Amino acid sequence: MAQQEQQQQRQQVEQQLRQNWRQLRYRILDQFNQVSAADLDAATDIEDLVARIADKTHHSERYVENRLRELVGVGGGQGGVSGERFGGGQGGQGGQGGQQGQPFGSQQ
Repeated sequence: MAQQEQQQQRQQVEQQLRQNWRQLRYRILDQFNQVSAADLDAATDIEDLVARIADKTHHSERYVENRLRELVGVGGGQGGVSGERFGGGQGGQGGQGGQQGQPFGSQQ
């Protein structure tokens, strides 16, 4: 169950990143200043993004993922309260359409 909840939160984080990429990428760059904009824009999904940031910053993937959750307001340090705001269950795939697998920076 915890594994499923974690996967759901990852999908929510990715969805928020894709919807608000322009604003959030600047926050990510501020938080992880060793990472370049090109690194962020080339990431194709949340796991790729986390791995790229962890590689450049030498932080653990868990640390990076927790910071990203805080940045987008999903779960994180708020005991899951804000995660519920984005709707549980099947909401993850809603408006994403063909964006899955596309680099974050490829969006307009």
